Amino acid sequence: MCGVSNVEDLAWTRADGGDCEETPFWYVELPDERTARAIASRALLVKAILEAWGSAPDEGGLRDAVAAYDESRKTPYLAPGTTFKVEVEDFGVRRGSKDILKRVGDLGLPFLGKADLKNPEHLFWSVVSDTKETPSLPQTPRHCFFGRVVGQSDRSTLKRYDLKQRSYLGPTSMDAEMALLMANFAQARPGGVILDPFCGTGSMLVAAAHYGAMTMGIDIDIRVIKHGKSARKSGSKFGVKASDGSSVDVWTNFAQYGLQPPVALFVGDLHALPTRRFGLEGTLQGIVADPPYGVRAGGRKSGGRKPLPEDYAIPEEMRETHIPSTAPYPFAEMNDDLMELAARFLSIGGRLTFFLPGSTEDAEREIRDLPAHPALRLRWHSLETFNQIWGRRLVTYEKIHPYDVEVARKAREDAVAARAASDEPDLIERMRALVYDQVPAEAKRRKRYEKFHGVPPPDALTERASAET
Repeated sequence: MCGVSNVEDLAWTRADGGDCEETPFWYVELPDERTARAIASRALLVKAILEAWGSAPDEGGLRDAVAAYDESRKTPYLAPGTTFKVEVEDFGVRRGSKDILKRVGDLGLPFLGKADLKNPEHLFWSVVSDTKETPSLPQTPRHCFFGRVVGQSDRSTLKRYDLKQRSYLGPTSMDAEMALLMANFAQARPGGVILDPFCGTGSMLVAAAHYGAMTMGIDIDIRVIKHGKSARKSGSKFGVKASDGSSVDVWTNFAQYGLQPPVALFVGDLHALPTRRFGLEGTLQGIVADPPYGVRAGGRKSGGRKPLPEDYAIPEEMRETHIPSTAPYPFAEMNDDLMELAARFLSIGGRLTFFLPGSTEDAEREIRDLPAHPALRLRWHSLETFNQIWGRRLVTYEKIHPYDVEVARKAREDAVAARAASDEPDLIERMRALVYDQVPAEAKRRKRYEKFHGVPPPDALTERASAET
């Protein structure tokens, strides 16, 4: 996750003695401080990594624990000629300078160096977690910690990439923090190529480029990735360029941050890739995606009501402004295509990370039904909740086997047949029903429709039943 070799195999244990899954305090054994700093530099959700000198449920126990810590480990940081600073970093509570002095005094540590509040050689944290003072935070047991800070997360990165300051944005541009987290899961790093098959205005590509990766993007809308939009009109439409040339596009975002621009941006879609003849199979380091699964409005793929001959070509005079027609892109088909893309184009060990819709009520079933492919192994999944009802699930897969055409074809045929034989609605249909039933505006709309027409509105579930009938 953090670009450090085998970091995902590290053993993490709760540090506060409780069983709350949302505890912010964890112990981990690391080989050296260099590794700790490398993890902290990329793990945006890790505030800091400390060498723990002691912890206990109360201040008295903490003093005893710190006193019992290996003297050879403490002495170099307490010695004369050193500079130090102690900060109070209590969970969810701000403290003042009086608390710092009392904490240092209670610990009884023989600091022989000089305090330096601006540029100390050694930084220490005193941390107390007491959720009685912060009832809105996870209910972890009261616990006290003291340790030397080895590495800290650089949250200034989020300010640099804040969408409010970005030149080129769309309505679904991924926020900076999440894009950087996804680039981490894909292990974006120098020497590799990261692909986003739904790149839009390039938020995920910017994040991958921040970590030094080369990038490539695909999007079905030529207006978004080729033409951009006016830089001077608020709410300007994609594909509408300013007459004076003051337009912005994906390339503008990379120039804004001084990042290496994408290797290529393709106009195309996941269902009909324009990459078959470019020799990319087995070469990508990672794939990051926020698919348009659409709880209220589904994704689109190339196609239309009128079938075209295989040798059809867009007339030369129309190519510059032509916008291909599209057709609905079923949720399950899109997942199958995304998994197939990863199985074909990732190198062994490469990562695919993307979002799926998720609910708080049906989590176990959703985990059981996560997409699968013979060449890929599920590594991680986590649910980000928007409210008490639903959210989105971030999943990450690793390519573990070379791509085999026949094995992949058979697995896909079996998955399609299993879905066709099932009477249960798929994930996106269950999510739509959940949202329509729970969101007040949707509930009112459904009630008005049924009152006027005498039948329920054609939501995803009834549409599917009609189609099957």
